[in-house]
Amino acid sequence: MTNAQDNGASPGVGSVIPVDLATGKVLAPFPMGEGSGTNCIIVTSDGKTAYVSNEFSNASDGTVSKIDLASGKVEWSVTVGAEPVDIEFVPHTKEKWAWVANYGGGTVTTVNLADGVVGATISVPGSGANTVAFTPDGKTCYVADWGTDSAAGSTVTPIQVTEHGASGTALPSITVGNNPNWVAITRDGATAYVANKGSRSVTPIDVATNTAGTAIDLTGQPIQIEISPDGKLAYIAVAGTDVKNNAIDAVVRLDLTTKPATAGPAINVVAGTQPHWIAFTPDGAKAYIVGNGNGTLTPITVADNSLGELIIVSTDRAADILDIAIVAAR
Repeated sequence: MTNAQDNGASPGVGSVIPVDLATGKVLAPFPMGEGSGTNCIIVTSDGKTAYVSNEFSNASDGTVSKIDLASGKVEWSVTVGAEPVDIEFVPHTKEKWAWVANYGGGTVTTVNLADGVVGATISVPGSGANTVAFTPDGKTCYVADWGTDSAAGSTVTPIQVTEHGASGTALPSITVGNNPNWVAITRDGATAYVANKGSRSVTPIDVATNTAGTAIDLTGQPIQIEISPDGKLAYIAVAGTDVKNNAIDAVVRLDLTTKPATAGPAINVVAGTQPHWIAFTPDGAKAYIVGNGNGTLTPITVADNSLGELIIVSTDRAADILDIAIVAAR
């Protein structure tokens, strides 16, 4: 798990926190440096290496760091764009390439993970690129423009991947809801679902035509969408406030077997949790919900949507727990 600030004093020391999900035990964190703002994490398929985005690692641009998970050692860091947030592997590149959304720079940076060097910087429309999501074939990447607090973004820009993952060409943007915060693409690559935080909705995009469909209304503000390994459902982290401006802490199950997809009732979690990121276990039996508001993990059993025992990751009120990547036991 990533923690953008974990020492209770600004600017904070960003870190990666290992958690044993079998026991609920929180292990010693891997420090990433004062003021680093460690944001998102991806882990290689062999479970040995992680890459994280560090949003505020220096005055102008952020970094991506490679971590050996056995030792917690940072092997290298490479400077990317301003305020890097989401990072994802490019499919079918044998995890050689990753792309990073630079929220403060309006760009996407491609990183050669084999060498720890930047490949290309791709400009995208808008003022707040914050998500990169690839189709399973690795041919297209969708970038959400969250915008700013004063001027909401409302577009997702598809980028045609070129040079075997090293670069890309931006295509015409697609209008969605306000403040698109996340994009998740179905396992068959047919549909991209966009979480519109500012509109309390999810917009489906037909990947074949890059056209937006009718938005799916939600009870609160969607933060992230994660699709199950079997592709039959998604969980949506819902936080902030509902339409009546009441606080909400919930997860919504999206049935992807129906056309169009249908949202179920809100699954309420502990008040103050403020669900953010979600990850499924490799077998799809459980999902874990990151509580950004109270530094927790909430397990949910997929079969019946039942909630498990809360895992306290951090008791520091200044903690900023964000992303999670689940590694299979070895």
